[in-house]
Amino acid sequence: DYWLSTTVGPQNEALYYIVSPKDVVVARPRDEDDHVTWLINHELYEEALEAAEKYQRRLKSHKIFEIRENYLNHLVDVGEYPKAASFCPRLLAKNKKMWESWIYFFAEKKHLSTIAPYIPVKDPKLSKKIYDLVLNHLIYTSPKGLLKYLHVWPVGVYTMQHTISAVIDRLNQKVGDQSPDLMRALGELYMVDKQFEKAIQVYLELKSEEVFVYVKDLDLFSHVKGCVQQMMELDVERTLQLLLENLHRFTVREVAEQLEDTPKLLHRFLHTLFEKDPHLGAEYHNKQVELYALYEPVLLLNFLRSSNFYDLEEALKLCKTRKLYNEMVFILNRMGSASDALMIIIYKLQDVKRAIEFVESSNDDELWEVLIKHSLESKLFLSDLLGHVGDHYVDSLKLVTQIPEEKEIPNLKQKIINIFTDQQLQISVQEGCVGILESDCIKLHSSLVRKSRGAIPVDTFTQCCLCGRYVVGTLSPEAIYVYTDGRVAHRSCFRKSEASKAIERKAQEEAAAKTAALEAEAEDRSRREERRRRIGNANY
Repeated sequence: DYWLSTTVGPQNEALYYIVSPKDVVVARPRDEDDHVTWLINHELYEEALEAAEKYQRRLKSHKIFEIRENYLNHLVDVGEYPKAASFCPRLLAKNKKMWESWIYFFAEKKHLSTIAPYIPVKDPKLSKKIYDLVLNHLIYTSPKGLLKYLHVWPVGVYTMQHTISAVIDRLNQKVGDQSPDLMRALGELYMVDKQFEKAIQVYLELKSEEVFVYVKDLDLFSHVKGCVQQMMELDVERTLQLLLENLHRFTVREVAEQLEDTPKLLHRFLHTLFEKDPHLGAEYHNKQVELYALYEPVLLLNFLRSSNFYDLEEALKLCKTRKLYNEMVFILNRMGSASDALMIIIYKLQDVKRAIEFVESSNDDELWEVLIKHSLESKLFLSDLLGHVGDHYVDSLKLVTQIPEEKEIPNLKQKIINIFTDQQLQISVQEGCVGILESDCIKLHSSLVRKSRGAIPVDTFTQCCLCGRYVVGTLSPEAIYVYTDGRVAHRSCFRKSEASKAIERKAQEEAAAKTAALEAEAEDRSRREERRRRIGNANY
């Protein structure tokens, strides 16, 4: 009752027929299209896509693009937006239109941040509206993400001015914790757009040390030389280093005027400048005296010694007000008031050793008299003076003889003994030095005599020091002169040399005589003119 038959179908596939009295059944082998269809019907879209991509050339009723789109729609329908976004590069490939369509779809579903990491910037490059849409979304939702994409995306893919305006508008809304990230993003945008001055202001407001990197790497000093105070408040050392590297691009006055309200920063700047070159900030040295006295008194004395551009009277007044006695001693000595300086050492510093050294360095006998006179007024100071004179070249006899007989001085006997001992030691040292000098002189003189007595070689290669010819082996030999330093000369050359020197001396003497005669004549003429003038005035 059943009959089985086979034949070939229109597409060369095998067809099997099962014929019965009531039915005819047609059977054919399953192919890749059937498999993909079954997977789609069972909503196994991922497996269906893998099978379609694997057997793409064999498919007849299915298209890869449709399967991809169906799969993407399925993921969105079930709410798997992260997975859908991750599949977009694979599913949408280089289809610009589909990319833009799906990005708008994600935006409508409030999942724009989800697809943002997968948005292509080339091949395909989408319209600027798409990138502007993403950045604008991140400005309000994720400023950190905004910074990320500003670093990753090329500058030309989005509208610069539109993005800058959006960030500024958002900042004007006072967004609290998000402000630093938005400010940093604004700085990045300004920097990329080459609005360097605005970018620098943003980074300074953020107190970001990146400003130093940008200034150095991009040579932006001209944009920051008006912001010295803000930069120094951010990092003093790096700012000073930057200023030193660009001394040729600003004047000291330009920087000093910016730091007038912050004297401590002004002091740091001027001090650094002074260490680099004492002449650079000469016009501010009067101000520096005040700043050193206020912030670093220990450096003031060195400044006073190194500079010649401050007012001594004003500096003295300031030091007197602040009781800076060492500085006063230096200034008074520089002003020529050595005796006043000595008084400060004696009565304010009460430093005997320094007083002696000061008098010694002055090389002024009157100061010794002043020192001794004032020392006699205080037995403690006099006692200390007696204890130190032995170490210096002091007229000890003059000091001792002026001490009143009734003056009581502690340990006077021992101090007198020490003075004589030190004097004897100095004499011994001087005698030893003289002996050494005499010995050295004798040795050197002996060496000189020995060398002078030594023979000086003259051979066929010896040349005349005056004409350059060989002195031995010539066709017409002549006498030669040998100098003690080893030079050799022909007698004829020597005589010519001596003769030329004599002529030169005579010419010089004649010129000098002529000049003297002219000067005498001029002086005589001047006297006669003066005499005539006086006689004329008398007659008048």
